[in-house]
Amino acid sequence: MKRRITAEAIRQYADVSKDDSAIHLNADAAASAGFKRPIVHGMYIMGLAQSLYIREHPQQWISTYDLKFINPLYVDSDVVFNFEGTSGDVDVTVTGEDGELIASGTLTAKERL
Repeated sequence: MKRRITAEAIRQYADVSKDDSAIHLNADAAASAGFKRPIVHGMYIMGLAQSLYIREHPQQWISTYDLKFINPLYVDSDVVFNFEGTSGDVDVTVTGEDGELIASGTLTAKERL
């Protein structure tokens, strides 16, 4: 599933989460930290992945989730979430617009009771 991560979405997430770290919101701060532009919050990526999975599989719930970040995802870029499996252990990969692996891991999905 492909999604565009906009600066506005990240601003809203920063406001709600109270995580207003400058590397997520300010190009100069991101550059000072070694990034080419602001980066997306890791928890935003994790939450979006869970939301997308549940939207596609509403009969399930997620009992565990483990995602490891490999590369930053930049604000105002496209991202692809891929899920392999529909119940039990589901492999999750998050890929950036240039095909670079952003994160990978596993979630455990179970049928709702």
